[in-house]
Amino acid sequence: MNKTKKFIETKEYKRFAEFCDACIKYKYIGVCYGMPGVGKTVSARHYANWDNIFKQIDFKVNKEIGIDATKEILYANTIFCTAPAEKQTRISSDIHTYGIRIGLTRSVYLTEKEGKEDGGLSTDAYKGIDLIIVDEIDRLKLQHFEQLRDIYDQNDIAMVLIGMPGIEKRLSRYPQLYSRIGFAHEFDNLSKDETHHIIEYKWSDLGLDLKLEDFSDYEAITSIIKITKGNFGSVAKF
Repeated sequence: MNKTKKFIETKEYKRFAEFCDACIKYKYIGVCYGMPGVGKTVSARHYANWDNIFKQIDFKVNKEIGIDATKEILYANTIFCTAPAEKQTRISSDIHTYGIRIGLTRSVYLTEKEGKEDGGLSTDAYKGIDLIIVDEIDRLKLQHFEQLRDIYDQNDIAMVLIGMPGIEKRLSRYPQLYSRIGFAHEFDNLSKDETHHIIEYKWSDLGLDLKLEDFSDYEAITSIIKITKGNFGSVAKF
């Protein structure tokens, strides 16, 4: 039986959440950058509750709309989108589609599961949306950044763009978008103490009893910390 993985709210996640909250409050575009594996994507998906929301909006035909909907859809105010690898793909259409699907699912839920006569169906894809998170922005070209700028300008919605270190310098080449960036956030590695805590948690989750007074356990923990260097993705694999 598959167990649902529990998300661990690290200090870096909390800093990221505060960064997203600030972008929403001031309706800015924010840039988040960090090395691979530090936890940027998993943190963004958790902030958006995207694993749960995407299941509810991933319908194939109209009769499936709202079948898997839960009350969480009423509070879905963030769109999470991974930048497409294909150069020709319009990222704006992907984001727009997610917004429409959230609105449709919310409307059906209100009508069929809460008995509201008017589910508040709207043709506005961004109604109720406060934040758009775009991951892997290193893949994007000028035309994609223009599409994001247009969405931002037309809808007055906060955005968070996630990429690798150096992406903030690359964005400076696009002055029309760069002038709208209000915050930048570096997503850092885990501290030694947090790495230690996560390893203890994972061992406990596997039913293993970690005893630091046992030299072999202590040595194993020390080795893992040294090997992973606080990289969240690497720690999570142990």
